[in-house]
Amino acid sequence: WLKMPKIMVMHENPDTRLSIKTLLEKNLYDVIEVESFEDFLKKIEGEKPDLILQNGLMPRNKILEIIQNKGLKVVFFIADDVDQKELSLYKNVIGFIDEPREIEKFLKEIDRFLKKSKN
Repeated sequence: WLKMPKIMVMHENPDTRLSIKTLLEKNLYDVIEVESFEDFLKKIEGEKPDLILQNGLMPRNKILEIIQNKGLKVVFFIADDVDQKELSLYKNVIGFIDEPREIEKFLKEIDRFLKKSKN
């Protein structure tokens, strides 16, 4: 019995969030869907996802602080409002990923980040 990796998907666009959730679940990942900061605060209590995928949910610094305090790893979706240099200063930000356009490439990246998150 293998434990499915648990991934928290934080995205403000409901269609994008659902498509990412569906893709990950079809590939045997356990997914926690987060739609707002308030939703994040509720769902992060008692949860220990293996990886968090996040885009521009605000307040970003408060979310990063909570994630860091819990010792969790986060990967940001690449977007116009994502300053990769600034976010790279957080030790729990382990990388950046494009939204899934090429499914196989996206899944390989997720696998790579999950391995990286265990270190």
